Amino acid sequence: MSTGLTQSGATPRETASAVAQRARESAQAARAAADRMRAGADRATEPPNKLVETPAEVRAQVMAERGVDRVELLRLPPLARMEAEISINAETTARAHQAQIHTTGNFVDLRV
Repeated sequence: MSTGLTQSGATPRETASAVAQRARESAQAARAAADRMRAGADRATEPPNKLVETPAEVRAQVMAERGVDRVELLRLPPLARMEAEISINAETTARAHQAQIHTTGNFVDLRV
């Protein structure tokens, strides 16, 4: 039955403001869920413990023990700089190799 502008028995339509409000609420709920997922992911993945120092870190440590930095190396005469670089590189290589051996362990074959 139709009586002018209204129709009896029909379901009321939502107003535009009600639809917009529902959209805002669902978007806010989606953002909150994404934030919770990001926060959970941060806690779940902690950085691994560092087992071996990189050669760059070992070199910096060797240079610090000798009291030399990059600027001082550049100020040295060419022959002295080359000798210092060779000794620093030799010490760095030896320490990096020892650090790698200590972290991987020694495998000994005890079969006769």
